[in-house]
Amino acid sequence: MQWEEVRQAYPGKWVVLESIEAYSQDNIRVVKDMAVLDCFDDSMEALRRHAELHKQKPDREFYFFHTSRETLDIHEKKWTGLRKI
Repeated sequence: MQWEEVRQAYPGKWVVLESIEAYSQDNIRVVKDMAVLDCFDDSMEALRRHAELHKQKPDREFYFFHTSRETLDIHEKKWTGLRKI
C-alpha cells in the first residue's frame, strides 16, 4: 500500500506499519510500499505495539503514524559513538 491508500482505509487512526520497499534520500526515509499491521484509536497502544514488534524483529522497519498526516516525513538520525555489545 501507499500512504494515501492507508489514509483512506484507516481515517482518524493510529496505524502500525511495516516498510516493504524503502530508500534513503538526503537523510529522509522514503517508504514506497508498506503493510498495515495494526490500527488503534490510542497513540500509546500504537507505541506499545510498535515497540513489541521492534523487539521481536529488530532487523525490520516498523513505524507508527496517525493518518491525519498528509505525508510521511521520516528523518533519519545518524548515530555516532560506541554502542553496547
